[in-house]
Order: sequence, then structure tokens, then C-alpha cells
Amino acid sequence: MPNLWRILLTLLFIYPFSAAQETHSHNAPEKLGKVSFPISCTPAAQEQFEQGVALLHSFAYAATENTFQGVAELDPRCAMAHWGMAMAYFHQLWEPHIVPATISIAQKKIQGAQQIGAGSGCERQFISALGLIYLDPDTVRYRTRALNYESAMRDLASENRQGVEAQVFYALALVSNRRQDPCEAETGSRSA
Repeated sequence: MPNLWRILLTLLFIYPFSAAQETHSHNAPEKLGKVSFPISCTPAAQEQFEQGVALLHSFAYAATENTFQGVAELDPRCAMAHWGMAMAYFHQLWEPHIVPATISIAQKKIQGAQQIGAGSGCERQFISALGLIYLDPDTVRYRTRALNYESAMRDLASENRQGVEAQVFYALALVSNRRQDPCEAETGSRSA
């Protein structure tokens, strides 16, 4: 019987931490930094889109999704609004990177962005890169998809050297993929 109590107590302490990890999202900060991320959507949607990106950079994922939903309502033909909603489900700096229950929602958002079609090559690259994260998650390991995303973001950043957000999102991909796993530290190799 004492072992059962130990197990129950352990579960009571572990569950809140694992649940918090799966829903890792911060509240929206009172002040947001300034973002300049020109897109081809309507001028009315532009300011709200940039607010959504600022929220995304602040890890306020629920507020991010709501803001990008508002962008989609302002401009139903804004593919980047759907990209933003899909980005709200990609927590690349936290574990898990994508909560399994949200994969199908995020896939629908990125597919919506792809179906609408972006107005610029840069926008298409952002959408295509994120699509790699949600491509075949049942058969392709996250690590492989994350490395594919990093490669696509490297190409985007290389082609858009003056685009601050292209550089920022590429840097986030690099940071996320460089966190070492204990087995990699021992062998010095990268898993794929």
C-alpha cells in the first residue's frame, strides 16, 4: 500500500507540470514590440497582422490565433492570416513542439493558406516552409520535419536578406534545432 501512495503522489506532482507544458502559452503582454512585416493583404488587415506576429513572438499563442482569425475576417483572401493561425500551433522552442491534438487543426489552416494562394513569393515561401512542419506527421519524425523547415527558412532568409521577419523566423528555427538531446551529446551525431 505505501508504494501505491508514492505513485499517486508522484502522479499528482507530475501531471500539472506536463499539462502546463502541453499548453505552453503566455498571456498577451501589456506592451508589444513593433513589427514590420509587409504582406499583400488589404491595408486594413496589415496592422492587425503585425500585431499577431508580435503576439507570436511573445509566445501568446491563444491571442495570436485570435488575432490572425480577425485578420482572416478583415480580409478573407489573406493567405498569411491562415499561416499565422497555423504558426500559433507550432511551439518550436517548447516541448511538445506541436500538441498532437492540434495537428489536424493546424494542417487545415496551412492548407487554407495554400489554397488561397499568397500574393508574393516571400509569402509563398513562409507558407510552404510551415507546411513542412505539418506534412506527414504520422510517418515522418518531428526532427526530420523541423530540419526541413529550417532548410526552407534558410532559403527564405537568404533570398530576403533585408526582411527582418525572415531573419527572425530563420533564427528561431536554428535555435530550436540546435538544442541538444542527451544522445547527440554523447555521440556527437545528429538524428534525422
